[in-house]
Amino acid sequence: MNARIELPPKIVDLFNGEARYRVAYGGRGSGKTRSFALMSAVYGYKWGMSGKQGQILCAREHLNSLDESSLEEVKSAIRSVDWLNAYYEIGEKFIRSKDGRINYVFAGLRRNLDSIKSKARIILAWVDEAENVSEGAWQKLIPTVREDDSEIWVTYNPESKHSAVHQRFRVAPSNDIKICEINWRDNPWFPDVLNQERLNDKELRPDVYDHIWEGEFLIHVEGAYYTVEMREANAEGRIGPVPYDRSVGVVTAWDLGVGDSTAIWFAQMVGPEVRLVDYYESSGVGLDHYVSVLNSRGYNYTDHILPHDVRVRELGTGKSRLETLDALGVRPITIAPQLMVDDGIQAVRSMLNRAWFDAEKCERGIDCLRQYRRDYDENNKSFKARPLHDWSSHGADAMRYLAVGFRPMSNWGDPIRRNLKGVA
Repeated sequence: MNARIELPPKIVDLFNGEARYRVAYGGRGSGKTRSFALMSAVYGYKWGMSGKQGQILCAREHLNSLDESSLEEVKSAIRSVDWLNAYYEIGEKFIRSKDGRINYVFAGLRRNLDSIKSKARIILAWVDEAENVSEGAWQKLIPTVREDDSEIWVTYNPESKHSAVHQRFRVAPSNDIKICEINWRDNPWFPDVLNQERLNDKELRPDVYDHIWEGEFLIHVEGAYYTVEMREANAEGRIGPVPYDRSVGVVTAWDLGVGDSTAIWFAQMVGPEVRLVDYYESSGVGLDHYVSVLNSRGYNYTDHILPHDVRVRELGTGKSRLETLDALGVRPITIAPQLMVDDGIQAVRSMLNRAWFDAEKCERGIDCLRQYRRDYDENNKSFKARPLHDWSSHGADAMRYLAVGFRPMSNWGDPIRRNLKGVA
C-alpha cells in the first residue's frame, strides 16, 4: 500500500531510515508533537499489518489523568487520515487497532515506572514534554523497550543544559540516534493565530521569547522563587570567581535523594557574607561516593547540614543514613529544622541577598536556583502553592537546608569584597 501523509520537512528527514532513538527539540509551534502523534499511529499500522503485536507507550514525566496525556493529540492525528481512522478503534479512554495487535498505553513516568516495567511487549515508547524526565527515569524506562526493532521517541522544549534529556541525547548521544531541532519557522502550516502570539511575546516578553519560540535554554523562569535575588546577584557582580579561604571552615548542606539526585552546596560564612565556593550533584550512587567527593575537595569542613529524614532507617540495612554517614567519618552533622517549605524559601531569599557564587564550580547549582519555581495548574491557568518537583529541586532544597540549618560560628574571615577587589 502506498499512502501519503504531510509532515514538516525536518520531521520527514528524522523518520527516514532506521534508528533506536528519534529526538526532536525546539520551541512552540513547530508541529513536533502533532507529527510524532501521527507517526506513532503510522508505525502502529505498519507493525500491525505485518503481523507484529505490541504496545505503544505514550509517556510524560507527570500524568495525573488522561486529560494531561497525549491521548487527544493521537486521536486527532488518527482521525485526520482516512486509512488510519479505518484501522484503529477509538474510545473515550483508549486507542487500539481493530485487529487487536496494537494497543496504546498512556502513563506518567514519575508515578508509574514500576507498572511500566511490567508491561509486556512495548514496541514504541514516545516521551513527550521530556525536559523534566530524570536520569533515573531514563535508566528504568529504556530497558523496558526491548522488543526487536523497538524504538524510543523523545520530544521536548529545552529549558536547561543540565537536564537529563539534554545530557543524554544531545551532549552524549548514542550512535543509533536521529535528532533534529525544529522551531516555528520549520512548520509549513504555522498558523496566523500562533504567529500573532509569537510577535506579542517578542515585543512584550523578551525574557522568555527565545525559550518559548526559538527552543533556547530558559534563563528567567515564570513563577521562579528567586528571580529577583539571582538577578541582583548577577547585576552586583556576586556571580564570578570566588576563592576558597583556607582560614575559614566550609559548611556543606545536602539534599539526599532516594532514587533521585543528591545535591551538596559548599559554603563559607565570612562576616555577613555567604560564599558558595562549590556545588556537587549526582544520582545512582551510594553515600560512600559523596563522602569520597568531600574528601577529594580538600576543604576544611566545620559542619555538615542534612535534612531531617536522614534519621529514617532503610529497610535493607536497618541503619539510618545518619548512622552511615557518621560511620564514614562525616562529622559534625547538624540536622536542619523541619520547617514549612514557604518558611525555608523565605530564609533562602534573605540569605541570597548576601551570597557570592563561584560561577564555574557552582554553575549547575546557580541554574537550579534560577529555575526553581512554583508548580503550574494547566486546567485553572494559575500557579499552585507548592514548588514544582523537577531537576532544579535538589539544588534548591539543599540551599534551603543551608539557610535554615546554619548556625553562626566564631571564625569569621575577611569580607569577600576586600579579597575580590577588582573582580567583576
